Amino acid sequence: MSDINGQDLLDEIVYDIRKKDLLKARLVLASLGDIDSKTQKKVLFELNRADDDFTIPLLAGVIANNADLAASIPLVRETLFSKVLDSPQVLLDLLKQSGETLDRAFLAEIAGEIHLENAVPILLEILAMENDLKIIEATILSLGMIGDASATAAVSEYLYAGTRDVVITSVRTLGALGTPSAIQHLADRLGGDSDVDLMIVDIFATVQIPEALEKLNDTLASPYAHVRTAGKQKLRAVGVTAVRVLIRNLTHDNTDLVIHSLNVLGDIGAEAAIRKLLHNEPEDPNVRFAAYETLGRLPLQKGAFVLAAGLEDPDDNVQAAAASAINRNYDTALAAGMKNMIRSGDAEAVRIIQTIIDAQCDNIFLGLLGEDFFQKPALEYLADKAHPDIRSRFAEVLEKKGHDDLAKQIASDSKPEAGAKLKVFAVDDSKMILSIYRSMLHNLGCDPQLFEFPAGALERLRKEKPDVILTDLNMPEITGIDFTRGVRQLYGKEELPVIMVTTQNEAQDNEAACAAGVNAILHKPFTEEQIAKALTDATEKK
Repeated sequence: MSDINGQDLLDEIVYDIRKKDLLKARLVLASLGDIDSKTQKKVLFELNRADDDFTIPLLAGVIANNADLAASIPLVRETLFSKVLDSPQVLLDLLKQSGETLDRAFLAEIAGEIHLENAVPILLEILAMENDLKIIEATILSLGMIGDASATAAVSEYLYAGTRDVVITSVRTLGALGTPSAIQHLADRLGGDSDVDLMIVDIFATVQIPEALEKLNDTLASPYAHVRTAGKQKLRAVGVTAVRVLIRNLTHDNTDLVIHSLNVLGDIGAEAAIRKLLHNEPEDPNVRFAAYETLGRLPLQKGAFVLAAGLEDPDDNVQAAAASAINRNYDTALAAGMKNMIRSGDAEAVRIIQTIIDAQCDNIFLGLLGEDFFQKPALEYLADKAHPDIRSRFAEVLEKKGHDDLAKQIASDSKPEAGAKLKVFAVDDSKMILSIYRSMLHNLGCDPQLFEFPAGALERLRKEKPDVILTDLNMPEITGIDFTRGVRQLYGKEELPVIMVTTQNEAQDNEAACAAGVNAILHKPFTEEQIAKALTDATEKK
C-alpha cells in the first residue's frame, strides 16, 4: 500500500466527474489499487452514478491500459459492463471514433462479450478501414462472439493475413459463425499450415451442419497426409452420423479415398457396407486388402462366408488379410469351407496353409490340426521355413493345447538360422502389414524389427541403427513424413536409407516425403520380389 490517501483520491474523482475531466480522472484511477478496498467501492459507486458517456470511456481506457488493476479489482470491470448494458449506444459511438489503439480494441471486445448485434455494421467498417493488427484481431474476435452470419465474407479475407495470430482468430471466428459459406472458406484454406489445418478439421467435426460433415469427409482425399490423418480421427469420433457419407465414398474411383473410408467404417463398426464392397469384387488389390483387414477387426454378425474368397485372391497381401479376418470370425461353416479348400493337397492348398501360419491364425490352425492334409504340411512349413518368432508362437500354442509331441517336432526339426544380411526396421500401424513384412523379410534373409508405433521406432533408433527403414505414410499421431523428419535428425540420407511404402501416389505426398528425407517410394501392394529390389537399390546407393 502506497502513501496515497484514499479520501483524497475519492474527492478528486468526485471533482473530475463534476467537471467531466476525463483525462485527469483516468490518471487518478490508475492509482485505485493503492487505496483500501472500502474506499475503492466508494469510488466505483460514484462512477456508477455518473453519466454513462463519462464513465464508459473512462473505465474502458483504464482497463485497456491497466489489465492488472482490472484483474485485482473485479468491480471495475463489473461497473463498466453494467454501464454499457444500460447505454449500449455510448459504446457504439465510441467504436466509431479513432481513439487510442488499445481503447478501440478493448471496446470491440466489449461489444462481442455482450453480444451487441447493433455493433456489427461498425465492426465490419473497422475491418474494411483499419490497419492496426491489434484492433483487427479484436474486431474479428468480437464478430465471432456476436455470431452474425453477415460477417463471414469480411472475416474470411483475413484467413490469408500475414500475421498468424490474425489467421488463427479468423479461423476460430468462422468456426463460431458456422455458416455453409464459412465452412467453405475454411476448406479452401486447408494446406498452408499444419496447426491451422488441424484447427479447421476440428471445426468441421464440431459444427452441426451437413456442409461441415461433407468437408470433414473431403479431408480423406486431401493431398496432405496430416489433414487426412486428422480427418480420419475426427470421423471416427463422429461415429454413425458419418456412415452415410463414408459409404458413398466406396463407389469412388479414388482408391486411396476408398481405403481411408474403409478404415474409418471399420473403426465405427459398419461391417455390412464392407461386406457389400467385397461382393462387388473391387479390382484394386489395395482396396481388397483394406476391406479384409478391416473385417478382421470386427465380429461379423452374418455373411462371414465372404471372407473365404479372399484366400484365393491372386495377391499375397490380400490372402493374408482374408486369413486374419477368417481367424477372427472362425466358426463351423468357415471350418468346412477351409477344409474343402485345402483337402486336395495341391500347390494352392499348401500356399493357403502357409498363409494361415504366416498370418498367425491360431483359431484356424487349431481347428484344422486334426486333419492329416493340414497337419503334415503345416508342421513341415513351421519347422523348415517359418520365421522363428512364428515357430515359437505356434509351439507355445501347441503346448497349451496339450500337443507337446507336435511342439517338440517343430523344435527338433528346426534348422539354425543363417546370419541376417540386413537389419530392417519396418514401421506400419497395420499389424497385418507388419506380419507380411516379417515373413517376406525373413524369406529374404533379413533381420526384421517391427514397429506398430513410429514413436517406438524413433526411440529405438536413438540406441540402434538398422541398415534400412521401411515406413508407411498414413499413420495416426505421427505420419510417415513426420517420422522421416525424426529419422533425419538422427541419421543422414546416405547413412540410413528410408523407403516410404504407401498406397498413395499424390504429387504433394511424394514431394513432402522427398523433402523430409525419404530415399525411395514403394507403392502397395508389394511383392517379396519388389521388397528385395527396393532393399538392394537402397543399400547399393549407400
